[in-house]
Amino acid sequence: MRFSLAIATLVVLATQSFAQDSVLIGDAPLPADIAIDVTLDSPFLGIWTGRWDSWRSHILVVESRDEDGLFNVVYSVGRGQNGRGNWFRSKARLDGNTLVFTDNDFAARYSISGTGRLRGIYPSEDRVAILERQTLSEVLATANRQWFEVGTRDFLTTELREDGATVELAVAIYRPPGDGPFPLALVHHGSTGSGTDPQAFDRFFSNDWLADVLNSHGWIAAFPQRRGRGGSDGLYDEGFAEDRTEGYSTEARLSLAGAERALMDAKAALHALQERPDVSDGSVLLIGFSRGGIVALMQAGDDPGNTAGVINFVGGWMAEGSGDPQINPTLFRRIGTFDGPVLSIYGEDDMFYSIEHSLSNLTAMEAMGANSETHIVAVPGYNKGHWVLWWPMLWEEIVSDYIRRLQDQR
Repeated sequence: MRFSLAIATLVVLATQSFAQDSVLIGDAPLPADIAIDVTLDSPFLGIWTGRWDSWRSHILVVESRDEDGLFNVVYSVGRGQNGRGNWFRSKARLDGNTLVFTDNDFAARYSISGTGRLRGIYPSEDRVAILERQTLSEVLATANRQWFEVGTRDFLTTELREDGATVELAVAIYRPPGDGPFPLALVHHGSTGSGTDPQAFDRFFSNDWLADVLNSHGWIAAFPQRRGRGGSDGLYDEGFAEDRTEGYSTEARLSLAGAERALMDAKAALHALQERPDVSDGSVLLIGFSRGGIVALMQAGDDPGNTAGVINFVGGWMAEGSGDPQINPTLFRRIGTFDGPVLSIYGEDDMFYSIEHSLSNLTAMEAMGANSETHIVAVPGYNKGHWVLWWPMLWEEIVSDYIRRLQDQR
């Protein structure tokens, strides 16, 4: 049965918005005549907000279903690299448990994850989105960008001090369903390329899909930003040359000191997070991307008894051939006496680390007695191997299997 706008069971946009062609939610526009049939029994029904690739604002509205069984949907995205945001109406069908656009030229599809969030993929697994269901009236009442943050942004008060002041570290926290407390997965970010672009220091690192995978297994996921990064207090000082305008130093003494500073921040973040009532007292899963992979390995070696496992995505500290060749193997050996499972995932055709270079680093780690498991995947595109984290179809099953094995051992 179809329902008209006059029926009271429809949720509609506020009256004042009907005078407009569209209404902006942050930078994502919506049509002014949205109507959601709340009598429809479907897990997809309603308004969902999130981000494509953890950065571009996205709204999906599933309004109703027509007499042919097709869903009436509104698709909206915010400002992208090539212009302003836009929206359009379309139809979608159910293919098993997946909602698929019927337009063959727009191959977006969505499914409900184990956390109750919506997962979007478009078109050939090279664009992914995580969205959360919202209440339309609340979104309209506070029509800003906050709705696109799947995790909660916060600040951690730490024991670190600079210039006599307490340092607070910015963090994104993603909670699984339920009351908790939950085991903690701590995810560390990488570098800023060469370190010569101060604007890059402000970029906030998180990954909605990885967080949703961790949440689906019952782990609370935290993405802390180290000092001077992503809105955190303090100076970003992880191995810079003595003239900071030259970026990261190639000298071992400066580079290794920068890694120690990163570890100090990681430990401070962990200590603050373990004070939260929704974080359990058990051991921690340490995860890192690029330089963050090194930070995770070092942190496991520094506190093996408090570490459940390590997931290393394309880990390395200095790009191959650009610094003292002993920097990376020295830091991989910082795994120390940790003998728990270490999962490493590397992409072929990595512009920073060849597979041969990465395997030699892992060999240095394994010589310390590490329980190491390595997966090498092919990331589509030229020189794209370093960005494997943004291709979850390549690693989700690997990571999920690893987590299940961890949980069997707990």
